[in-house]
Amino acid sequence: MMLLLYFILVLILSVLLLLVRGKALNTVIKILFLAGQTALSAYAFLHPGEQDSLYFKFDTIGTLLSLVLTVLSFATFYHSELYIARHPSTLRKDGFYYASLFLLIAAMTGAYFADHLAVMWISIEATTVFVAILIYHEKNKTALEASWKYLFVSSIGVALAFMGILFLSAIASEKGVSNLGFGPLLSIAPLMDPLWLKIIFLLVLTGFSAKMGVAPLHTVTVDAHTAAPSPVSAFISTALMNVGFLGIFRVYTILVHSECRPWANALLMLTGLISITLSAIQLLRIRHFKRMFAFSSLEHMGIVILALSLGRVGAYAAILHLVFHSFVKAGLFYQIGQAHSIFHSYWIKDAGNYMKINPAGSLVMILGFISITAMPPSGLFISEFLVFKALFSAHHVVAAVYVLLLLCIILYVFATHLFKLLYSDETRNTGPGQIKLNGFETVSQFILFALVIYLGFFPPEFFTGLIRSAITLIP
Repeated sequence: MMLLLYFILVLILSVLLLLVRGKALNTVIKILFLAGQTALSAYAFLHPGEQDSLYFKFDTIGTLLSLVLTVLSFATFYHSELYIARHPSTLRKDGFYYASLFLLIAAMTGAYFADHLAVMWISIEATTVFVAILIYHEKNKTALEASWKYLFVSSIGVALAFMGILFLSAIASEKGVSNLGFGPLLSIAPLMDPLWLKIIFLLVLTGFSAKMGVAPLHTVTVDAHTAAPSPVSAFISTALMNVGFLGIFRVYTILVHSECRPWANALLMLTGLISITLSAIQLLRIRHFKRMFAFSSLEHMGIVILALSLGRVGAYAAILHLVFHSFVKAGLFYQIGQAHSIFHSYWIKDAGNYMKINPAGSLVMILGFISITAMPPSGLFISEFLVFKALFSAHHVVAAVYVLLLLCIILYVFATHLFKLLYSDETRNTGPGQIKLNGFETVSQFILFALVIYLGFFPPEFFTGLIRSAITLIP
């Protein structure tokens, strides 16, 4: 009943935020929410494999992603406070923002722990509504356009995934299984019609690509970043993409127990290669920091989906990469939000001389550049090393070399734009209107980057144990 109590708590706190008009009470409500989110993640960690509230289960991959979400929730709430303080706002508008954020986090939590395919789909669909509301927070023309586009394209994607779920339900019922729980579906996977399984996986992969941010529906997340507040962009590029991955991963673990596994692996590899290619091409044309980070997420999700096609070693690397990317990319989005408060723009041409203006923030950018491009001591170096090890072990030498070349292009683009931000004297938008930064604003990013280094090179047993347990369903 823990999850049911959690959902009731979130609903009550969200309603209170919309009704209460006092800053002190709003702060108490936010603290209560974070306490509830932390308590749920701790409970899931301490009760592995336990069924809860009929349609949910505290399995290891859901628990791992919930822990990541909890860490990012604390950081996102802190940076949301900074963001709101620097933009014209009202208590009503703030309450609507945080209520939507509460419900988005609850929907993602529900998707992580769902042990029923339909319940997982409902949770993922719910995230679409709340993300669209958060994108429209500034209520300008750009935000309205991006919000409607996100709502429309994401709904189409989730509808495609729903078609796949309907087909899966139909062929499962022919085998005497009417329950869409993952356990029963897994048990009859070898008996299902391979052609229908291929159609189902193609629909699910295409549909949830809008959430994970991989080809072919990746563009919707890129446009969402442009208009969304930076703390929301951090969520879209991390915890929400993890939801999309989990939707694909759940269905993939069913297919790997059928004769469709080689076909599914080939489709995943092709999707990963296309995503990384598109990322490299678009980054060569990019002139906007948030879009640059968004296409960087396309690259990393491409690596994740590619790794998933490479057996257990690849699946381990995929989940590891997913966790590390979540922390690094969130840190970069928090920092670019600080840079925006100085330059009043996300356009690369408007920024420069950041090292002199904000030395602490510049150090974050340098560490973020090292981390996101998978250079030591970044934990992403470990996960990418495992991906390439799996590629060469599976004799995909051409694919490995091709990806390496694309990563070199991406590294060059990142270096060019970030070092222009740090050292160029062509600053256009600074002036007396710039906002003085709090020296503690960079602390969250240093913590996240340090966490990636620590987990990469000195991973605790519980962390690696969660990942190993998550991939046991892959033969």
